Amino acid sequence: MNNIKAVIFDFDGTIADTIDALKHGINLTMNALGYPENTRDDVLRNINNGARELIRRSLPLPLQADEDKVSEVLTLYRQMYDKVYMETKTTYEGIPEVFTELHRRGYLIAILSNKPDDYMPPLAKALLPDGTYQISRGQRPGVAAKPDPKCVFTLADELGVSPEQCALVGDSNVDMQTAKNAGLLAVGVTWGYRSEAVLREAGADRIVHTPSALLEIFP
Repeated sequence: MNNIKAVIFDFDGTIADTIDALKHGINLTMNALGYPENTRDDVLRNINNGARELIRRSLPLPLQADEDKVSEVLTLYRQMYDKVYMETKTTYEGIPEVFTELHRRGYLIAILSNKPDDYMPPLAKALLPDGTYQISRGQRPGVAAKPDPKCVFTLADELGVSPEQCALVGDSNVDMQTAKNAGLLAVGVTWGYRSEAVLREAGADRIVHTPSALLEIFP
């Protein structure tokens, strides 16, 4: 682990529990269109592959293959989620302290989410200690989303390190697949939205059960 210079964190389910805000935005959208609401379990099942796939999977099944309808509903969802995304008020317990300590130890820290990019700087600023991270990124036009490794390569370039000098910390199979695709150390966390078994099956190199355990991996 001595070669790791940068730690890249997923956001949803890793830094903060955002399900209630996501569900609120989705159901504002579904209500406006007269479609059935989604439950928390629906949202948990449907997240991790970006906003378009989240909306596709949230629609009634007969509409999910209609790309024009998905695009139309996605546009409305963005308008609705704009109103509620800052409803996420706190991180998981211990995350701010881990960011502070990793920063003190000299690690570069970045956040990489499949949320649309516009949401990430305000969320990170509101929830994390100032000065502890370098970059907060979401899904951007022209940069492939997780699990495509290109989003990691772009972020590593911004940080000024090679991918081999990065680790990715996340709670989902998509995060672990991203790390494996990019050649990163894959650290799975079990306090988020996917089980330890799912993380291991997706290729996690290390599993941690509390935020403070990350400090043992990154001395």
